Amino acid sequence: MFNDANIQTELDADGILLARIDMQGRTMNVFSRAMMDSLDALMTFVAGEPAVKGVVLTSGKSAFLAGADLDMIRVFTERAKVDAVPELNKLFGHLGRLFRRLELSTKPYVAAINGLALGGGLEVALACHARVVLDDEKAVQLGLPEIKLGLLPGAGGTQRLPRLIGTEKGLQMLLSGDPVGPAEALKLKLVDAVVPADQLIAKAKEIARSMPQPRALWDRHGAAFDAAPYDFSSPVVTATIAKAVGISDYQLQYYPAYTAIINCVVGGWNLPLTPACEHEMEIFVELMRDPVAGNMVRTLFLNRLKASKLGLLAPDSVLTRGEHALIPALKAANDQAKATGADEATKLALATVAALRCAAAGTVEQPELADVAAVVGGLFPSYAGGPFTHARQIGAAALAKLAGNDAAIAAFFAEPATAAA
Repeated sequence: MFNDANIQTELDADGILLARIDMQGRTMNVFSRAMMDSLDALMTFVAGEPAVKGVVLTSGKSAFLAGADLDMIRVFTERAKVDAVPELNKLFGHLGRLFRRLELSTKPYVAAINGLALGGGLEVALACHARVVLDDEKAVQLGLPEIKLGLLPGAGGTQRLPRLIGTEKGLQMLLSGDPVGPAEALKLKLVDAVVPADQLIAKAKEIARSMPQPRALWDRHGAAFDAAPYDFSSPVVTATIAKAVGISDYQLQYYPAYTAIINCVVGGWNLPLTPACEHEMEIFVELMRDPVAGNMVRTLFLNRLKASKLGLLAPDSVLTRGEHALIPALKAANDQAKATGADEATKLALATVAALRCAAAGTVEQPELADVAAVVGGLFPSYAGGPFTHARQIGAAALAKLAGNDAAIAAFFAEPATAAA
């Protein structure tokens, strides 16, 4: 049977291959380059092994799959600065092409989701021919949170999700990044069954045995999908969707991922899935090349993880103690802004004042304060749907104050809140 460092398999008497994803040395399974190679090799094995009649894809860990690998995201952001579009399309599109290959398999793949399935984890489940999920509202969350990093799910997520559950809820999930639990997933028909833990694998195998000729909804002859309640032919469809989902004009103007996701869904809606996914990837590449998107990833994700590893998010961090309590000060500023119904500019001003007060105390070291942007970004995802500009400007202003650079502070306050960082 097939086994490697990331996937172990067992074949039962009915020819159903149980494939457990269990990455060594990781607390969670993620999509890394090595994991993609393992999935590719698994599919090659399944296609060429007559004894295998179907596959149940599950996890050997408490979570199913928690999105993309940190190092891979870092490489993507760096390559986006220098590589040409065709090279980026090949690099970024590899995972989506693997999922499409899985989906077009003549042997059924059924996802047995035993925990978190986020980002690429949900996208691979969507590419499977059926999905069974563990009945545990606390342990299981299914979602595509990429918008919270200023990105879009670029491995087919913008195409499969709204086709499967409808445009109203599909676009709401894509544009908010909020996950759903098992009960709601079943109601939406995002999954085919919700079962107790001791029945998860058995139910998935049962479904796999019942699908001798698997075919996704969108790959069936004459497949068509209703875009209601939206009119995708309308010249104002972007504004209509944004309003329905609760995206402000400010967010739509300054955070390109919102428009990018809407364009993916609308532009790919009437295409067969393969060209629809190619359309999605073209927009994903454009978004990754946008400096706002790349910087949001660094600020909201990569740098925040760095800040966490440095202990800057701990209760006794230098950013949380005494007069230098930046995190509590920013939280208080955010609470004040919410209580008074403050607009975005006022929120920025309140948070900036809090940051400057902490910096002015004089004992916060520059290397620590350099991670202020990451901390702020992680604390306040409500700022315009993704506070890249705010976080960077707050961090820059605090550093300028620490250095005694009054000219830099004056320049900061002279610029509008939406200036590029």
